[in-house]
Amino acid sequence: MHHADREIRDKNIIKAILDMCNVICVGFFDKEYPSVLPLNYGYEYEDDLIFYTHHAIEGYKNNLVRSNPNVCVTTYKFVDKIYNDYDKSSHDYRSVMAFGQIEFIPRESPDYEKAWETLCKCNDRTVPDVVYTPDFKVLMGKIVCIPENVIGKAQRRITTLDEVPF
Repeated sequence: MHHADREIRDKNIIKAILDMCNVICVGFFDKEYPSVLPLNYGYEYEDDLIFYTHHAIEGYKNNLVRSNPNVCVTTYKFVDKIYNDYDKSSHDYRSVMAFGQIEFIPRESPDYEKAWETLCKCNDRTVPDVVYTPDFKVLMGKIVCIPENVIGKAQRRITTLDEVPF
């Protein structure tokens, strides 16, 4: 990282940044170029950072996952046209980037319901009743990132939770 002084490894600060964001961009391995898709998400960060996402039953992305489950996840909040006295710039940002592996959670798994609950909770929604019907055809994804592969960054050094909001 070019500005190592802006690196964030504190789990609580990273969680506060994730709470500010509502979309992750997930980079999947494709043939010649990466394939990056925006997804809404839920997360939990205890031992590992785990993102939960939802997907169609079939599709190109699913084939990419099955051929190589390694992914890069990034999210950010960016504010433009504000003056920062700490570096005289006219913007500010908070971001999180993580590397991990994605797997699909089988509908029969107890983690399927947990994934939906976590995703909806992080998006201030309730789990739709249709999720529990036999005809509902949606895969849940689980992206597991070990702490060593999770890094936050900000326009300036952040050391406390009070400094996370803009």
